Amino acid sequence: MSTLDPFEATDLFNLDNVNLDVLTENFPVEFYFEYLILWPGLFFKTVEQTVDASITTNNISGYMMAKTEGHGNDWHSHITAVTVAPEFRRLFLASILCNTLEKITDVLPHNVNFIDLFVKCDNALAIKLYEKLGYSVFRRVVGYYNTAGDGYPETLKKCNDDKDAFDMRKGMIRDKGKSIRSDGRKHRCFPHDIKF
Repeated sequence: MSTLDPFEATDLFNLDNVNLDVLTENFPVEFYFEYLILWPGLFFKTVEQTVDASITTNNISGYMMAKTEGHGNDWHSHITAVTVAPEFRRLFLASILCNTLEKITDVLPHNVNFIDLFVKCDNALAIKLYEKLGYSVFRRVVGYYNTAGDGYPETLKKCNDDKDAFDMRKGMIRDKGKSIRSDGRKHRCFPHDIKF
């Protein structure tokens, strides 16, 4: 059975089953600490309790790492990372994590207009999950996942599903559809064009 708990600094020592997966992006330790300090209520985990030979073990099965940012109509919650360990996938844990973030940030003190995230354009499973949760593509960010040496593409016309990201958003009630585009896949920008 899964439980939701706040993420703690010592949890960074117990994330091998989650973070060593190829689908999970890893960050420097100080990046995790920044989120723990600035947005502790938006950094939480799912925990699975297992009993083996009368020994009870609590294993982190996934986590949500998010923040709030922007001003005015752009005030939103951003999902920096949502990930689930391979052995706990297909149990709706990612949905639980995303829905929990929505419940937390759709009310005071956050009261965001929308929630956004970036996902690789070729990550069909993740895109399908987010669409089921009510997210839609707002725009394509060309070259978002370029490595440091690659630089940005010279034109927005040249797309690469492995290096581009979809900026996906889910509007809250107060947003009144301002952050949703029915033709979002046709809108393109560079990473440096994203400012909140």
